[in-house]
Amino acid sequence: MLLSFLPTESWVALAILAASLIGLGGTGEKILSIRYLPDATTLMLWLAVSLIVYSIIFGILYPFDASVPGTHIAAIFGSGAVYGIAITTFYRILRNTEASVSFAIFNTSPLFVAIFALLLLDQSLALLQWGSIILAIVGIIILSSESSENPNNKTKIYAIVGLIFCAALSGMSQVLGGYALNEVTAENAFWAQRIGALLPILLNLRRDSIGKFISTVKQPRTMVFVLVVEAVILPLAHLSFLSSLKIGNSVALVSTLFATAPVWVFVFSSVLSIGIFKILNEHTNPKRLFIKSVAISITVLAIVGIILL
Repeated sequence: MLLSFLPTESWVALAILAASLIGLGGTGEKILSIRYLPDATTLMLWLAVSLIVYSIIFGILYPFDASVPGTHIAAIFGSGAVYGIAITTFYRILRNTEASVSFAIFNTSPLFVAIFALLLLDQSLALLQWGSIILAIVGIIILSSESSENPNNKTKIYAIVGLIFCAALSGMSQVLGGYALNEVTAENAFWAQRIGALLPILLNLRRDSIGKFISTVKQPRTMVFVLVVEAVILPLAHLSFLSSLKIGNSVALVSTLFATAPVWVFVFSSVLSIGIFKILNEHTNPKRLFIKSVAISITVLAIVGIILL
């Protein structure tokens, strides 16, 4: 296995590592969006470049074994495509919806993973495991929530329905990936999912995206920062998550641990907002920190429950 230098005997360690790397990468993308890149589509194009390069390299180094059934190959490509649709749709809705509502609903995806895994993979969970998943989701939702800047602006029903649909698609993507990993390797899944996700992402680019992308390439500091985030941290997170799915007994429990990424985003963002660094400008008032601390405590309690069950 490519990640042999990591704790590959433990799906729990890999899932938590993946979540922490996503948190670090997400914080990096936040810094890029605020300080270095002209808009979100430029970041999306950098992501597309990363997808293409890694897909070619890993596709050559780790081709599918001849014995892998076609259904599993189709499932892993489909998993990437479904997630690509979910995330691009999510960001479209996010433009016109309060971030607190959007992220809170999208982060309910582990519940859909558990339901789909039960229906499609026959992976049943004990009552306490269901409780741990729901507890983790509650903590993640609280952590994702912020006070509204415009309390009189009611969220439209179609946006909520759309966000639930995105969460369901994200859940389906992970279940398809879990099914495929019964036959394919984590390295196979890594490049196949990236190819699957590429088309939905490319369809969301704008006409001026290439010009803006080239302008960032001409800035060495920006390019290095983007490459560290998009070509190192986030791909490693993806591989860690797939390896966890490969060796884990339950797609739903792996998904729940992976979904704790907002905890890490909050931690990294808060650290980078204090006086020593002051790279970001996250609110660190006592009330907010208390609410976030409660949310983290709930999430950690759920993680402990998942580990011990």
